[in-house]
Order: sequence, then C-alpha cells, then structure tokens
Amino acid sequence: MQIYLLISLKQALTKQHSFNWHKILKFIAAIVFSLLTFTLTINQTPFALGKTSETLQNSNLNNLTKINSLTPISNVVYKPIKIDGREIFKVAAIAGKEISGNNHSSPLNIRVRMYENNLIKTVENCFDPDTLKLTLETQENQTLVFASDAEDLNNQFLIAITDLDAQIHGISREDLSNQIIGFIQNALIRAQGERQPDYLLIQLLISVGVILVLTMLSILISMWQKYCFDKYQKQQKNLENLQLNYTHTEELTTYQYFVNSQDLNQNNSKLNEAPKQQLYLEKRQDENYFFRGFLQVIHIIFWLCGIGWILGNFPYTRWIQILLLSNIVTFTIIISTYLVIKISPLMIDWLAIHSFEKLETKNHLFRKVSRAITFSHALKGIVIFILACIGFFLVFYNLNISIIPVLLGLGIIIFTISFGSHNLVRDVVNGILILLEDQYVIGDIIDLDYTIGYVEEMNLRMTQIRDAQGRLSTIPNSNISRVHNLTKDWSIIDLTVKVNFDANLGVAVHLIKQVANDLSNDSEWGDKILDSASILGVNSTSTNGAEIVIRMKTIPRKHWSVAREMCYRLKQNFEREGISFNAKINSIYRGSTEENVKF
Repeated sequence: MQIYLLISLKQALTKQHSFNWHKILKFIAAIVFSLLTFTLTINQTPFALGKTSETLQNSNLNNLTKINSLTPISNVVYKPIKIDGREIFKVAAIAGKEISGNNHSSPLNIRVRMYENNLIKTVENCFDPDTLKLTLETQENQTLVFASDAEDLNNQFLIAITDLDAQIHGISREDLSNQIIGFIQNALIRAQGERQPDYLLIQLLISVGVILVLTMLSILISMWQKYCFDKYQKQQKNLENLQLNYTHTEELTTYQYFVNSQDLNQNNSKLNEAPKQQLYLEKRQDENYFFRGFLQVIHIIFWLCGIGWILGNFPYTRWIQILLLSNIVTFTIIISTYLVIKISPLMIDWLAIHSFEKLETKNHLFRKVSRAITFSHALKGIVIFILACIGFFLVFYNLNISIIPVLLGLGIIIFTISFGSHNLVRDVVNGILILLEDQYVIGDIIDLDYTIGYVEEMNLRMTQIRDAQGRLSTIPNSNISRVHNLTKDWSIIDLTVKVNFDANLGVAVHLIKQVANDLSNDSEWGDKILDSASILGVNSTSTNGAEIVIRMKTIPRKHWSVAREMCYRLKQNFEREGISFNAKINSIYRGSTEENVKF
C-alpha cells in the first residue's frame, strides 16, 4: 500500500498541471497520525518488567513533588543521582572543595559517580525483583541504604544520605531516607526490566517502524524539494532570458525593425517593465529558496526528534537523548538563524519592491528600479553575514563560552588576513563608494577603458560585465578606477544619413527636420526624447554623396530605439520624395562595429 501511494505521489509531482498541494499535505498528515497511533498503541502494551505496586508509585510521585522543592543554602551545591538518565534524588556537598583544583574530582562529583556505579552494578547483578528489599542503617551523621534479595544479592551498599542532603530537601534525614527507598527500589526494578530481551525486542521493533515512517517522510520531502528546485531552475531560466532581452532588445538590427515594427514596439513596452519584472522574479526565486530551506529544516527536525525518541527507549543510549535535550536551545538558535538567513533575501526584495512602487509616479523610474536592484543584491550579502555572526555569538553565549576571547581571536585572524588580502578590503571600500556615489548600477552600459558592456551583476566585492559578444568579465571593484557610464541620466547617439550626390540637400535637410519634429511631438516617442534632434550639418561630401550627421539626446538606453524609429520615418519620407539614402547608426556599445542600412 505504501509503495502504491509513493508511486502515485511521484506521478503527481511529475505532472505540474495536476499537482495538488492539499493531497500532499493530507498524505503527510495521515502518515504522522498513523505514527502517533502506532506509538501510543505499542506503549499501552503491558510489559513483564517485574512486580510494581500502583499505590507505591502514586505515593512516590507525591513525595517526589515535595523533595524537588529544594531549599537554597549558601555555600552548598547539589547534583542529581541518576539511573539510565532518570533522576532519583539530589545529594549535596559544601562548595569549593575540589582536589588539586580539578572540578571533576570534587567531593560532590566523586560521591555522585560512586552512588551511580553502585546502582548500575546492582542492576547488572540480575537481582530478583520479587524479593528485592532495601534496608536502612542509621549512623551518627548519615544513613546508609543497602539492597538484598532472596538469591545472590546480599546487603549491597547503594548510597549514603547525609544531614546536608536532608537540609536542602527541607525535611529530616529519617523522612528523606524512608522516601528515597521507594524511589530507588522502583528505579532498580525499572532499570532491570528495560534490560530484558522482551523489552529490548519490542523497542527495537518500534524503532524500526519509526525509521520506516521517517524514511517515507524523507522521500516525500525530497520529492517536494525536487519539485521546488525544478521550479527554481525554470524561474532562473526566465530571469536569464529577461536579462538577455533587457540587455539586447534595443540592440535589434534595423532590418528586423522594418520587418516587424509592431513586434519591436511590443519589445520596447516590455523593456520598460524589465527592471520591475526582474525584481518580481528575484522575489519569487527567494520565496522558493526560503521554502526549500524550510523543508530542509523540517526534514532535519523529523529525524532529530525520531532518533532522539528512539535513543530514549533504550537504557544504554538514553544519555545521548539527554545530551541532545540539554542542547535543544543551541539547536533552536542554529535552526532559527538558518531560517532567518534564508528569509532575509525575501525581506530585502519586499523592501526594494515597496520602495520603487512609491516612486512609480516620479521621473526616471527606470534608474530608481535599477538602483533598487543593485542595492538589494549588495545588501543581501551584508545582511547574511551579520545574521550569521549574531547566530554564532548566540550559540557561544548559550554554551557559556566567553565571547571576549572569541572576539579577540577573530580580531587577530582578521588583522592577519588583512595583510595578505588587503585587496579584498579595497574591493569592499570601492564597492561601497560606487553604490553611494551612483557611479553605475545593474542595467547600465559602462566603459572601463579596457572593456565595455552591460552591468549584469554587482556586489561589494566585484562587478560582472557582459560585452556585445556575450563574454562575461568579472572585475574586482578595487581595479575600477575610471568609469564611463553610457546610460546614466541621459544617452546620446549619432545618426549619419548619406544621400546621393545628385539629391537636393535642402529638401533632404528639410525632411530630416520635419521627421525630427514629428518624432518629438509623437505621443509614444516624445517622452523618450529629452531634446530635439540636432542636425550638425553636412559632415563630408564625396563622389558617392553627402553625409548629414544627426545627434539625438534621449532618456537612458532609449537612444537605439529612437534612432531606429527615426530611420524608419526617414525612409518613408525620403521614398515619397524619391531620394535614395544610406543610414548609419553609430553604436559605442558595439565598439568599432556600426549598423548600416541602405534604402
């Protein structure tokens, strides 16, 4: 049945359109409920653990409540006596009496170890639980407890109860001794019963069942994670395609423009929304990233709880369970820090989206959104580092480890590393200055003298630039000394129009002015042009014709699309007048390459 359910679940996961989260959640809930029911049913099974009295157990519970109300006394320390990790009662001693300065050899620790060894030795002697009897021997300053049975156990010394023990419990030594006898007897019988083959076999079967259920849950969670990871990869591919279009949509050739002008207008419309779409896609990616981390934490918690519960069912491994439980706060800090680190990029994305939505009615939204993307990328690394440091110090604090030596050690290490990696410090400092001074952001086209391209990624340490040939250059921020930003605040592009030698230059210039004015007054293109096109005049003449240079100033990154629209309208007007011409768009981004279109 379980195999059938797993196969059905796998088929459901592979079909994205038929994927049903509610069915998966119900399936997991059914498994967890079955595990709990199975555990409770098994635990209700009576075990032959020896003769115990229900009345004695109830009275011992009442007495235990009284004994656990310890009376604090100055200069006195106390520690519990345990069998298989279960506490029986506490013994006391005067503080500060260590031997040779070793805390482990203090009288209290020596006494606790001796008593616990006596109890374990008594259990290992395989006494008869039906005839087990504990007796008291009162001396002047202490009461001794002995154990015997009808077989081989003969007045085995167990513990000694002192006046100081009775004083911290707030009762007389005689009353304490009488109460402790019941605790010890029940603890010895229970410890011996838990070492019987029948008990160990049943606990082993329960443990196997728990491991099988945990394995099934692990398979489900792994399949869920696999589905989320596949979705993450698709989102990553969409983001890369968006960045590619974001980089090169305006670099479409003029020929493509004339083939399908409507498609290019749609691309330009999409390009306006590209930075927003990038932020939203990154937010969805970070949501996926956090959810996969959350599933990983659930996976670990399931196994820790299951293994911890299994260890507690066996007397030989119960100390490991107690060790895990004693460090539960540390585990909680580590898991919480991990989850906070996972969710921090999502919160930063939310702040970035919220910030640019407030600026949506203002000018230069494109630049604001690009800055929001850049700052969010840089801020994610800083926040993750700070959160990791906070979690690190909280763990040390919870483990009662002094943070000052750790800070001094880290300071020395950082000081030593700084000599060998001073460039890293320069990278970070220069990266901060680049961000604060708004030298460039993700989405800008910059010229660094030795390379030119589109800023694809940036953080405090490095900048990644994609050139027109598709090469990705990773440059440390410390190596960036001079930046030529081609798309900040506004952009300029030169358009060279070459008309035939026999054409009327006056008519050609008039047509160019008319097209430029119409383009500036156009409802779709006018808001992209910051200044009317400037006709610089006839640049050169030859036997092949005359070259007229036009310079256009536009909002950032719109100069290519505006120049192409200009060429398109010039072609229509020049064809009506019967003038042949050749248009050339000089693109700095393409280096020495120029776009030439002949009409």
